[in-house]
Amino acid sequence: MMPRSPLHFTPCTERHIAELMCWFTSATECRQWGGPPFRYPFDARSFAEDSLWQKLPSFVLLDQSGAMLAFGQYYNRLDHCHLSRLVVAPQARGGGVGRQLILQLVAHGRDALQLTQTSLFVLQNNTAARALYEKLGFRLTDYPEPGDWLRGCDYLTAPATGILDQTMEMER
Repeated sequence: MMPRSPLHFTPCTERHIAELMCWFTSATECRQWGGPPFRYPFDARSFAEDSLWQKLPSFVLLDQSGAMLAFGQYYNRLDHCHLSRLVVAPQARGGGVGRQLILQLVAHGRDALQLTQTSLFVLQNNTAARALYEKLGFRLTDYPEPGDWLRGCDYLTAPATGILDQTMEMER
């Protein structure tokens, strides 16, 4: 189900990071989102450092009242607009917010980076996220570089235009 009111896609601020910290209540949740090197327990300083929110293009989705519903980032990784640290607020999951976040990040990142391909990593046990990514057109791809850190993680790619075009068709 899609959110009924329009969502606002905007750059992340320090206020958003303070709220985002409250979304993670365990080491497992934190590492599923931020990756194995993300420190837990965290404090404001370590969370800001590990999330890289001031170094990477970082965005949030807000509802009409200004409540934060989702967070995500993108950057150039192997000539792909790579999406990272995607998360939807616990109370907003299952309502189409994740889909909107990905669409906004892909559109913004494609234009900003001038890249036509997108990518992301997903933990193999994160079935809900994987189902969304596959529905949007992401497909399992061999990661072209070695790395022990990839254990338990899959690399998915998709053409940016394919994701955005498919979505327009779904909305008709």
